[in-house]
Amino acid sequence: MKIWLGIVAAVVLAVVVVLAGLHRWFNPPSPAAQLFYNGTILTMDAQHPEASAMLVKRGEIIAFGDADTLRDEVSRDAIQVDLQGGTLMPGFIEAHGHFPGEGLAAIAVDANSPPIGDLYSIDTLLERLKLLAQRRPEGTLMAYGFDDTTIGEQRFPTRQELDSVSEKRPIMVMHISGHLGVLNSAALAAMDIPETVQDPPGGFYGRDPQGRLNGLLAETAFSDVRARLLNLPAMDGWRVMRRAAQRYLSRGITFAQNGLADANNIKALAPVLQYGLLPLRLSIWPDAGAQQQISEGRLSLPDGPRSYIGPVKLVSDGSLQGYTGFLSEPYYTVPGDYPEDYVGFPTQSGPELNEQVTRFHCQNRQVAIHANGDAAISLSLDAVAAARERCPEVRHQPVLIHAQMATPGQLQRMAELDVIPSFFNTHVYYWGDRHRDIFLGPQRAERISPLAEAEQLGLAFTLHADSPVVPFEPLQLVWNAVHRETAGGQLLGAEQAVSVERALRAVTVDAARQLGVAEEVGQLRPGMRADLVWLDRDPRVSIADWKAIQVHGVWVDGVRRFPGGQSE
Repeated sequence: MKIWLGIVAAVVLAVVVVLAGLHRWFNPPSPAAQLFYNGTILTMDAQHPEASAMLVKRGEIIAFGDADTLRDEVSRDAIQVDLQGGTLMPGFIEAHGHFPGEGLAAIAVDANSPPIGDLYSIDTLLERLKLLAQRRPEGTLMAYGFDDTTIGEQRFPTRQELDSVSEKRPIMVMHISGHLGVLNSAALAAMDIPETVQDPPGGFYGRDPQGRLNGLLAETAFSDVRARLLNLPAMDGWRVMRRAAQRYLSRGITFAQNGLADANNIKALAPVLQYGLLPLRLSIWPDAGAQQQISEGRLSLPDGPRSYIGPVKLVSDGSLQGYTGFLSEPYYTVPGDYPEDYVGFPTQSGPELNEQVTRFHCQNRQVAIHANGDAAISLSLDAVAAARERCPEVRHQPVLIHAQMATPGQLQRMAELDVIPSFFNTHVYYWGDRHRDIFLGPQRAERISPLAEAEQLGLAFTLHADSPVVPFEPLQLVWNAVHRETAGGQLLGAEQAVSVERALRAVTVDAARQLGVAEEVGQLRPGMRADLVWLDRDPRVSIADWKAIQVHGVWVDGVRRFPGGQSE
């Protein structure tokens, strides 16, 4: 008996040692001292915008000054980083996205068309799904990034076309917006969606001319299905997360966000965050259902060294490029089976949205509301006003996500209600030509993401890419805010451009304020954490050629995570 007890004790001890080693690998201690010199230190602090050298101790920024003077404050074994004439600045912060969505390429077909990917036809999509089926002989087959307005057929694939790939395995093809998707027959069956299903409020099921389901699901008809099919096995989830973390760090991103986390998302993220397996910071925004479970004590938020709780995420409409954004005036052009006066639709009624916003606001929770179309923005601001009136003592700043079609009057109302708009400004690049020619028409397209007007009103707006809708490339966001150029090379709404300095604030210090972490990251000041990106040149003078700017190094809490480091 004693022998067996000894064996068990030895095994337990071995497991503890292995786990401790893994934890230390993913969570190495911050160096005792680091000196950054021979470059421009861009602090994003208006009081002290630049420095020539910076001292960091155990992940905390200690001082700025002359490099020789700072060297005298540390021992000879301090790590010295020669910036080689480059620029060191705060790590980039994701104001809104869906991490780790960019990592889906590890397990799914990338169905993006140019300028992101190289898909031009449904036939090619089907071939790639067949190849995926060979590589992954079990489980659901998925594709993401599909855009019906950029392929030759100018339509979605049908249920029958997906059935030609497999009649037995579920298949899901997600629209680039994430608001629509197409399922094959096996997926419809697995999701218990019968032919007799009725359209839910705020969504619909597509049907063929004979009235049969064609596989297309939109908005509230799709959201639960998407969540269930994206509830991945543990190893697939780890592959996706690892791929996404690598991509983010390579672009200088130190703070990511999961901007619509249901209960399954939160449960899947819990061990990763609890044990520090993710090498960057992550803000989790629970959806209404997850927040209700949290409030009732049925769900716990992940507690880890780099995890944060963000606002409750609510949704008021869909996507403009999916014809589900809610507008006050009809779309410029519509598909042949849509009425000419089609304006999209809200995903929930005004009273329902009012109830949700007021409930969470009065629970002292910040709220963030997805709103693309101007009609949806009106509903959202009405809901914020009602919540402010009910519980005026709560001072959280609501966030309006995307705010594509915000009018001058709505921007003014945001200022009055103390609302932060977070603009998906690379819509100008990725969809600007189609907004002008297809979805919105020239006049409305000129006003998408009205940054200059927001700045004039003193709104501390942020910028985001809604990753994985499009890649989160922080320098591209800054470039597009300054240059307002479409993928077709056309200028769109030049009067809404802002300075490069203002755009950089929107992906650093103002993003940190929106997330409630401005005393920790987003600027380089004594006492703040050393989340840093080292660029080979100053983006303030080189942003016109943003693709040429190289990321030479990334640190999170003083630990170098790119290149090398424990990023995996």
